[in-house]
This record gives sequence, C-alpha cells and structure tokens, in this order.
Amino acid sequence: LLAACFLLSGVDSLARAQAPSPVLNTVFPAGGQAGTSLIVVVDGTGLDGLRDIRLTIPRLTAKKMDGNRFSLNIPAGTPAGVYDLRVIGLHGMSSPRAFFVSNRAESLEVEPNDAFDSALPVPLDTVVNGRIEKPGDVDCYKFKAKAGQRVVLECLAERIDSKLRAVLEVSDTHGKRLAAN
Repeated sequence: LLAACFLLSGVDSLARAQAPSPVLNTVFPAGGQAGTSLIVVVDGTGLDGLRDIRLTIPRLTAKKMDGNRFSLNIPAGTPAGVYDLRVIGLHGMSSPRAFFVSNRAESLEVEPNDAFDSALPVPLDTVVNGRIEKPGDVDCYKFKAKAGQRVVLECLAERIDSKLRAVLEVSDTHGKRLAAN
C-alpha cells in the first residue's frame, strides 16, 4: 500500500504541466535616439498576455499599445549604450534583449531596398535600424560622400544579440565594389 501511494504521488507530479518560460527573441527597432519617442515591436515565445516592458534606462516611460507593440519615451540625456529590455506577461518576466540608445538621428529601413537601384538614401551620421526579412535578404543604402572623406560604417548586429552574420559592401555610384568586410 505504501509503494502504491508513492507511485500515485509520482504520477501526479508527472501529470502537472509546467508554465512556459517567456523568451524575448526580437525587438524592432533595436534601439532609439535619446530624447525621442518610438514604437517597438517585440516577439518571442511564452509572451501571452503582454502588459508591460522594462528597460534598464532611468526615467524611461513605456506605454502598452495593441498586441506586441509598445511606445517608448527615451529621456534626453540618456547616455549612449546598450541596455537590457524585457517584457512582462501572463507567465512573468522574459529573458532580456539588447536595446541600443544612441545620440544620433535614427531611421527605419523601408522596403524595397534589396538592389543597388532601390538603395535607401540616408544622411551621414545616422543610425539605420533594419532587419533581414527572409533568408538571402539584402538591404542597400546610399549616402553622399566626397573624395578623401572618412566615413565609418558599423554594424552592431553581434553586439545587440542578433544572429545576423553581416557582410558589408561599399560601392561607388556606378555599382563598382570599393570594399567589403
């Protein structure tokens, strides 16, 4: 009889379902400029009943919108850098994702921009928030520079937890490749 009680109590514990662990997979855009407002879209698993967003940015305010969208107000004077972003839902607080605050103007990628002829114009000293929509996707941008002008192009993918293995190619106005990294 004692063995049967242990056996039944073991079956009971096996029959219980475990609540999902909230995992935040993506945040888009992955950052914003200090002193501005933006809308971010989050995605992941176990994110049922999303109700709040938390960032390690002091004095940031956030407002839940519809579905998986949140409005964020990044305070002016927030130091540039990478901050942790989490969401809160029915199953608790999610895993963190990196969120980058910059001190530069920011813009969002606009499709179609997957060919040299449809490259999206961007001014220098600008952060572009883009994303790869499907395998093999290419994003093209164009900017004006003068001969001999130093221009720094930087991809933060790895530093903000992205799985993207970026390849950067720089071409002249005729499409001739000047450099690749």
